[in-house]
Amino acid sequence: MHKNNKYLYGWKISVNYGYGHGWEVECFEEDYTQAKLNLRLYRKNMHYPVRMTQGREENSYYKAAK
Repeated sequence: MHKNNKYLYGWKISVNYGYGHGWEVECFEEDYTQAKLNLRLYRKNMHYPVRMTQGREENSYYKAAK
């Protein structure tokens, strides 16, 4: 169950497809070990640069509680 905070903090996996669009977030994980596993899978199956950064996203439960 998610806490009723405004933001969720975790890890974003981004892919740079080129063409001047920059980095696009493909996946957000709150758990570091799951994010690391997904990063390995993306790097194994993608032919584009992939990175993992810390970030936050809005909590959908926070909006629903208001």
